[in-house]
Amino acid sequence: MTASAPPRLLFLDLRQHGDGAMPFLAGLEPVNPSPSDRCNTAANALAVFVAIDGEAAYADWRKRLHPLCPRAFPHIILLDPYDPALARRVMADDAADCCAIDDIERMVLIATRLERRRDPESEAGREASEAMLYLRMQTAVDMLPSPLFIKDRNGRYIACNKAFEDYIGLPREAVVGATVYDVAPAELARVYEQADQALMAQGGKQTYEAQVRYADGSYHDVIFYKSVFYAANGEADGISGTMLDISERKQLEKRLEIAASTDFLTGINNLRTFYELAGQEFRRFSRNGGDLSLLVIDLDNFKQINDQLGHASGDEALRLFVGTVQASLREQDIFARAGGDEFRLLLPGTDLAGAILVAERIRKAVAELQVSSSGGSAYLSISAGICACLPGDENLDTVIKRADAELYRAKAAGRNRICSPESPQ
Repeated sequence: MTASAPPRLLFLDLRQHGDGAMPFLAGLEPVNPSPSDRCNTAANALAVFVAIDGEAAYADWRKRLHPLCPRAFPHIILLDPYDPALARRVMADDAADCCAIDDIERMVLIATRLERRRDPESEAGREASEAMLYLRMQTAVDMLPSPLFIKDRNGRYIACNKAFEDYIGLPREAVVGATVYDVAPAELARVYEQADQALMAQGGKQTYEAQVRYADGSYHDVIFYKSVFYAANGEADGISGTMLDISERKQLEKRLEIAASTDFLTGINNLRTFYELAGQEFRRFSRNGGDLSLLVIDLDNFKQINDQLGHASGDEALRLFVGTVQASLREQDIFARAGGDEFRLLLPGTDLAGAILVAERIRKAVAELQVSSSGGSAYLSISAGICACLPGDENLDTVIKRADAELYRAKAAGRNRICSPESPQ
């Protein structure tokens, strides 16, 4: 029995960039119609495959060459590279179909569908109809911008769309038949597998946040939306799902969280965060005892710096001071700007004597700082009040009031000094 010859297929290359290679499809022959004549090469041909690489090439086809085609002569757009947005436009026009230029399997299905269309009742025609249905469904999901995937009851991928391939950086051939352990790092695959097993056991729908390794190797935050589909006998047959990338939203939430918890000028904790963190330490002290000390610190003559040198110098003074203090702190110390030139420093595990040593070290370092402007220059100095938390203290505000009283003493005594309950009255 002699095998039938492959259908005659035309190939028109309108790509403006790239190597111009033809797809490896049997029966494909290149054409280069003249814009001045009707296209007579379409005689006895099944269809024309048009290769484009972007909007400009597609516009060239629509304006210059498409009008030359015989009426109703099928044309299939081959995208190089595949662009879902452009594919949607192509299909909204009068193209018979659209696919990636390297998707030979789909091109064969397209050709088969067109060839068998003349005899839909034959066995070949029915096979072609099934292939056409699969092709149309795959084309439809490939045009969706959201990554889609389908897994069987054993957790193996049986389908995905182009957006899913692009997202994880793997072609469909590497995805179909694989498990989550084949397409994702083990620590992420375990999360997906456990979620899938729970969904298959419970049925219905599932939504959760997780991370996915993106095509470039970075990790993105996503929301998974999954649901179980069922076989004819009512048993759970697999899972279909999609992903929504929320990385930008997560980054924005993190930035907003940082902005809400820190001082915008100096970057340290604001007063609200100080009360949250210091409150935790005070409650731990109340339960377990130990040592806990508080410093209330003011920059001396800060108003004069603003008035004489300008607010830019005042801002610089605050930043210089904060950087100097941070150089003397431990990880567990809680440093915050209370407002203006007032700061608070809570020292867990530090008794009064230790807090005085810390305060003096800071005072001496700050005294070496200088800010300048066209209006002159000024050295910085601080005044601070220190006290230790006592077993009878009811709350943190009680401790703050005692430290404030010591701060006022330091100012009244001439500034640039540290006062505590042990300081001479």
